[in-house]
Amino acid sequence: MSKPSVSIIIPTYNEAENIGPLLDKIVEVLESNGYSSFEVIVVDDNSPDGTCNIVRAKGERDPRIKCILRTQEKGLSSAVVTGYKNAKSDIAVVMDADFQHPPEVIPKLIKAIEEGADIAIATRYGKGGGVEGWSRIRLLMSRVATIGVKILIREARNTSDPLSGFFAVRLSTINLEGLKPKGFKILLEILARHPCLKVKEVPYVFKKRRSGESKLGFSVITDFLMQSWEISPMPRFLLVGASGVLVNLLTMWLILKLTGLLDLASIAGIEASILSNFALHETFTFRHYFKRDCLGRGAVKRLLYYHRASLASIITTYIVMRLLVTLLSMNPVLGQFIGILMGFAVNYLLSVETVWECGRYGGC
Repeated sequence: MSKPSVSIIIPTYNEAENIGPLLDKIVEVLESNGYSSFEVIVVDDNSPDGTCNIVRAKGERDPRIKCILRTQEKGLSSAVVTGYKNAKSDIAVVMDADFQHPPEVIPKLIKAIEEGADIAIATRYGKGGGVEGWSRIRLLMSRVATIGVKILIREARNTSDPLSGFFAVRLSTINLEGLKPKGFKILLEILARHPCLKVKEVPYVFKKRRSGESKLGFSVITDFLMQSWEISPMPRFLLVGASGVLVNLLTMWLILKLTGLLDLASIAGIEASILSNFALHETFTFRHYFKRDCLGRGAVKRLLYYHRASLASIITTYIVMRLLVTLLSMNPVLGQFIGILMGFAVNYLLSVETVWECGRYGGC
């Protein structure tokens, strides 16, 4: 077989009822749209219902279809990466096996890549997209999850549907070895680790599952939350922020003891924590996001920008502390601590948006 123009990657587990008709439909859609040279790679996690056997039987009649049977690894994201590593085409489409992702959308995704996009995302939430047969609760959960990852991960804002499981990518634009597949949302992982990808959206209507049971469960939700947490810089930002609280309070206590001047002690505590946090963000929080040619450059400029980004947090911290001490006669150190907590969210959002754009957050 000549080099395929596109590779279709389908991760499966217990999809025996769906996989045969789906493969027939994919072949029909691709051939009717002029794609005769293609491959369909089903990556099966040792399904006990014989999903891989069905695929291999199809493959005996059509060598463009094959199954990779995994007996050691598990998980949708890692299955997709396995498919990528075995793909012979530079254009790879990822889709589910349950007909919730209509095969008719595949040519539109391929065309978007051929026209210059690095990644083409089939979106449920863009203009012209939608979902079919979802309850209000599930739709609400999906919307909340989408908003959540857009808050945590800036690159997720490049699309209306960062949690889509239906997309095409030009494999030469992503680093397969740099991916750390976990959970079910491999698209989110790709977007987060490749901020400079040219993204194009293709609207579609998410269909009802034709047969079998949904894989959505507590473990899937837990894996998704862990994946989002690990991709986002927030955990490291929180850890550094916690150390900054100690620096802030200890400095304030020391200056207050030495001078008795509350305002001076509060401002000194704030500035000491800013300097400490900045140094740790540079060497820990954002270090591995930097492009190589940005390392060690512009630190003074970023420090000034970090002060600017921290201004709202500084004002919040000081005003809250002053109000609590004046109105409630609260201990100044406790008042300062409460002010720090209230200012943290503002500090985080402004920092990742405006200070470290040299690395992962910009510079494309």
